[in-house]
Amino acid sequence: MRLKWKLTVASIKMYLRQKEAIIWNLLLPLFMVVLFGFVKFDGIGHIELGVVDESGGSGKMFVSALKNVKTLHVHEGLRESELKDLEKGDREIVLVISASFDPTSRDSLTAYYGEEKPREAQLGALVVQRVLDELTFQRSPSVQRSSLRTLPVKTRNLTYIDFLLPGILSMSIMQMGIFGVAFGFVSLKKRGILRRLWVTPINPNDFIIAQVATRVLVLVIQIILMVVVGVIFFNLHFIGNVLTLFLMAMLGAVVFLSMGFALAGISRSEDQVAPLANVITLPMMLLSGVFFSRTNLPGFVRTITDYFPLTYLADGMRSIAIDGATLAQVGPQLLGLVVWSVIACSLAVKMFRWE
Repeated sequence: MRLKWKLTVASIKMYLRQKEAIIWNLLLPLFMVVLFGFVKFDGIGHIELGVVDESGGSGKMFVSALKNVKTLHVHEGLRESELKDLEKGDREIVLVISASFDPTSRDSLTAYYGEEKPREAQLGALVVQRVLDELTFQRSPSVQRSSLRTLPVKTRNLTYIDFLLPGILSMSIMQMGIFGVAFGFVSLKKRGILRRLWVTPINPNDFIIAQVATRVLVLVIQIILMVVVGVIFFNLHFIGNVLTLFLMAMLGAVVFLSMGFALAGISRSEDQVAPLANVITLPMMLLSGVFFSRTNLPGFVRTITDYFPLTYLADGMRSIAIDGATLAQVGPQLLGLVVWSVIACSLAVKMFRWE
C-alpha cells in the first residue's frame, strides 16, 4: 500500500505538470457550463403537451388534429403519469379529455398547466383552443364557441442548466477516460517509459492503479466544483444524493478508462490515437443527449443511441441530480454501464501493450 500511495502521489504530480490536461478536464467543462448557463437556449420552441384520452374513442379525431400541429409535441398517457410529468417539468400542459367528450361542452375538456411556465402554458392553451374551435365549427358552424377550462399545477421550475450540467459532467468523464488515458499512455509508451517500468521491481499493475486513482480524484473534484458552481450561480435544482451521483460517475469512469487503455494499447503515436478517439467520442457527444434532448432524433437513430455508454451515463446522472432518483430507480442505466464495463475491460486487457 505504501508503494501504491507513493506512485499515486507521483502520478498526481505528473498530471499537474500537463497543463493541457488540466484545461481539458477541469476548466473546459466548467467554461461550457458557464457559457450555456448565460445563453438562454430554453426559450419557447415546441410545447410539450400531454393528452389523457378517457373518452373511449370519441376524442380520437381531436387528438389526431392536435398531433398535426407542428408547435405541439403530443404525448399520450394515463392521467397519473402525465400529471406527474407535468410536475417534473417534462410537460408544459396536460389536456384531459373526459369520458363524456363533446367539443361544445366546456366541462368535457380540462387543461392542467405548470404555473412556473406561464408563457408556454398560455401558448399551449391558445393552440389547443384553436384546434377545438376548428373541430367545433366543422361539426356545427352555428354553435357557440366553447372555452377551454384551465387549472394551474405547482411544478418544478427546471431550466436548461438543470438538463445541461449532468450531461456536461458525463461528457467530461468520457473525455478524461478516453483522451486522458489514451494520449497519456501513448506518450509514455512512445518515450519508452512503460518499457522501463516493466523491467523494474515495481509491479506494473501498481502504476496503472496509481494512474486510475489520479483520474478518479480529478473526477471527484470535477463533480464537486461543477455542482457548487451550478447551485450558487445558476440556481441548479439539485435534489439528488451526492454519494449516488459519485457511484454512477465511478461506474461510467470504469467504462471510459477501459476504452482509453484499449486505444492506448493499439496506438503507437498521438497521430494514431487522435482519430480513433474522435470516432468513438464525437457520435456519443452529439447524439447521447449531452446538450439537447434526444426526443428530436429520428426513431431509428434514437434507438441506436439508447445503447451508447454515454447515453446510459448522462441519463442516469440527470435522473439522480434533478429527479432525486435512487440506485434502484436508475437500474437500467446501471445495467447498461455494467455491460459496457465488462466489454471495455475485456478489450483493454486484450489490447493493452507496454511497448
